[in-house]
Amino acid sequence: MAGQEQQFNIAEHLLYAASRGRSYLQQVLDILRLVMGGNKMGPDDYYYYGLYDAEHYSDDDRKAFVSDRYFTQAILQTCDQEWWAISNDKVVSYTLLHGAGIPIPEARAIFHPFRSCMDARCLKNAAEVAAWLRDPATSFPVFGKPVTGVQSLGQALILGVDAEADTVQLKSEGAVSISEFAERVVSVQGTSTHDGYLFQGVLQPHPRLRKICGDALSTVRMIVLIDDNGPRISHTTWKIVTGDHFADNFWREGNMVADVDPETGEVLRVVRGHGLDLEVLTKHPDTREVLTGATLPNWERTRELVLQCATLLPKVRFQGWDVGLCETGPVIVEANTGSSFTLAQIASAKGFMTPEFKGFLTHAAKSTKQDAKAEM
Repeated sequence: MAGQEQQFNIAEHLLYAASRGRSYLQQVLDILRLVMGGNKMGPDDYYYYGLYDAEHYSDDDRKAFVSDRYFTQAILQTCDQEWWAISNDKVVSYTLLHGAGIPIPEARAIFHPFRSCMDARCLKNAAEVAAWLRDPATSFPVFGKPVTGVQSLGQALILGVDAEADTVQLKSEGAVSISEFAERVVSVQGTSTHDGYLFQGVLQPHPRLRKICGDALSTVRMIVLIDDNGPRISHTTWKIVTGDHFADNFWREGNMVADVDPETGEVLRVVRGHGLDLEVLTKHPDTREVLTGATLPNWERTRELVLQCATLLPKVRFQGWDVGLCETGPVIVEANTGSSFTLAQIASAKGFMTPEFKGFLTHAAKSTKQDAKAEM
């Protein structure tokens, strides 16, 4: 499951599902079928998605759900491992995208002992990070994130600097001493090692989305599958910021996700929470603006941009792209090898393991094996 989940209490969930009409025996049988189904589903997944609700899910519907524990298997089947770093390392992916003329966030600075990122200022240690933050020429706000981070862990929205107090003002926690924040930056690890930390300009949402969601950027996750006919967009999910959050990740309390029609950009279904706390909403809880039925802006251009990006990574056959729908048009915020199944499934109330995806996995696995043999 996505980051920062609370400890799973199966007894509490058993009781709740029984109160909704699914007996203990039926729940146990449901879970056994899922565990034996090959998609690495477990009791936590069963309750996370509310699959005990017999009014919404048949046995066949439940079988289509995939646990995020299946993620590694899926990308091993579909993506040449030699290509993973191209999408997972933001310096590499941004450099590739920039060279292809793709709109990306402005790189202001990068911390790393020796790496660089296009025209960004290079900061080699904590002292240089602190000096850059104190420099009157540095403009704010600035968005910071690990080069190989995931789930917005280690990210920071820096609103400004108080020179007299020698502090940075962070959206998430207020004033922090510049020296302390600089030490945080140099100690942040990405997915495996200290790969560096990027400081970027803050993207501004499209006016239509600012009216709905406020000033924070709510991105769209677009999942792309590549076969012999080229790339196609299979799922699109809008990650919606609420409250004072500066990041749109669904695990942050109160944030929502919406199932979006990949062809038209129409918002089909919006949810907040999961399991016992799952809610289906039609309006944004802060602005009261209608979400369901809305059409996201510049959708055709967004589709074209993602499909163009997908062709740069032909051996990453299962891709996830996070796109900011900005006032200047769509901007690629991040490339991912594969994608979590959680967002698409919780937003749509539909399982990912459709006959089409099964066929894709089979075909992609054969192609990936052929790639590996050719490289030996």
